[in-house]
Amino acid sequence: MKRLFAVSLLLMLLFTVEAQMRISGRITDTKGNGIANVAVSDGYSIVLTTRNGSFKMKTHRDAYYVFYSIPSQYKINVKDGHPHFYEKLDENKHRYDFTLESLEEDETTFRLVMLADPQVQSMFQLKRFERETIPDIKSYVDASGVKCYGITLGDMGYSEGKHNATGLLGPMRDAMRQEKSHLLFFQTIGNHDNAFAPVEIDAHSSTFNIAYQRPFEKVFGPVNYSWNRGNVHIISMKNVQYESATSSGKYKPAFTEEQFRWLEKDLSLVPKDRLVLLCLHVGIYSRQNPFLEETRKLLSTFNEAHLMIGHTHFMNHSVNKFGTYEHVHAAASGAYWLSCVNGDGTPNGYTIYEIKNNHISNWWYKGVGHDISYQIRLYRGDAQFGGEYEKFQFPYTHDTVLANVFMADPGWKVELYEDGVLSGEMERIPVTKDSRPEVNSSRDWWAVGYHIGVIGRSYGKVTTGHSGLKGGGRKGYLTTCNHMYRLQLKNPNTKQIKVVARDTNGNVYEQTKFTESGDYSENELINKIYHHTRKWLDKNY
Repeated sequence: MKRLFAVSLLLMLLFTVEAQMRISGRITDTKGNGIANVAVSDGYSIVLTTRNGSFKMKTHRDAYYVFYSIPSQYKINVKDGHPHFYEKLDENKHRYDFTLESLEEDETTFRLVMLADPQVQSMFQLKRFERETIPDIKSYVDASGVKCYGITLGDMGYSEGKHNATGLLGPMRDAMRQEKSHLLFFQTIGNHDNAFAPVEIDAHSSTFNIAYQRPFEKVFGPVNYSWNRGNVHIISMKNVQYESATSSGKYKPAFTEEQFRWLEKDLSLVPKDRLVLLCLHVGIYSRQNPFLEETRKLLSTFNEAHLMIGHTHFMNHSVNKFGTYEHVHAAASGAYWLSCVNGDGTPNGYTIYEIKNNHISNWWYKGVGHDISYQIRLYRGDAQFGGEYEKFQFPYTHDTVLANVFMADPGWKVELYEDGVLSGEMERIPVTKDSRPEVNSSRDWWAVGYHIGVIGRSYGKVTTGHSGLKGGGRKGYLTTCNHMYRLQLKNPNTKQIKVVARDTNGNVYEQTKFTESGDYSENELINKIYHHTRKWLDKNY
């Protein structure tokens, strides 16, 4: 292996100069007029087109595409049902021209559909995505009455360990075509979108990190790029850096210096009054990687900026120390396509953001198969959930009301009404990491009970039988819940209980129905489908 690595390194050094190319081109409108000040990039450097739309640049040795940052005043070119703003670099080609069609008017009002972690690793899971998620998105877009665009937040597939899902990236691209989803989807790379380990460096990939991203690039396009609509500048970037060429499970959330310099240049071309959205796979929170800290500072210089994140399979909306919103999105795949919910109890789904001018004016979560008004699930404080493999009971009294408010952040106000009278504001339970229900627990034990207790994923003590689905780390199903609220009833004999949640944008959601002990009707159909069709689908598709 060491000899192979040395040979690969030598080849890379020998061909580095040859891999770098001088290219030129022109960006014009449909009348042949040059378009000035369009940012053109190879993912490493950025140049602006001249007054007549011309550009010249020297490409980086690892560059795979040449592309432009789509200007707000022009339509998005489409190829095979996807945005097409790039062209594959060819060592025998040195000129790259692009033609853009003008919009009749700027799109200053539109909506973005954020889709995190479809993460398919089998044809069964792909078919669920095609038959559940995509039709739901299509129905929403058709009913919205406004222009919509889609953005994925990484993990289209699931390649890691023994799972090689690179062959599913093409079918996933096909599943999201505009003709099927009624959206143009812009893609973000995730840690599970990598090549199947081990990987090798060569003349076209100078590091194993670059080698890991090649299958995704070949299917979906550039991994570090930007585009514009109205007064919004949107960036997607890879922020996963692998630490081993032999194991894709070893990685850290970070930017390379080359990536950060590219981002710095990209943002230097954006007016400070624009809304900036940075789409990444892994959250950067308060991580101390120097380039992530610098990224947070860069974003804070704009009038409004938001970080859009996937990866965790739970929901969390918070504001960092620089005043930038960081939105962590629940997964489209939920708990790895084993149910209809994420581990924090949030339904499988996607988030919609409404853009007006240079501001996100509203956002909603849309659970697949649910009305958009479904934002709360209620439990009694002593409700018990689980099944034959393991049972879990919420550690409170029967007269304690628990409300899982899927999208809630500290700015939400959640109130409890008893027989139509306000009883009080519910307390947001601080996040806990208990492995079994304990006093003050914040976990959604209904979701834990289903994944571990009903279908038998990583269960503890087996009471009866043996689950054919046993596997996966237990930690993966003991998911953080950042949005569980509680309040004890003033009158235990109250006949009607209602929880009302008001978000920071003025939306109001209500829930009166309790999910009682042992009630898994929300997952019952999928559980049946999974057990009866999993093997058949994997065999026949």
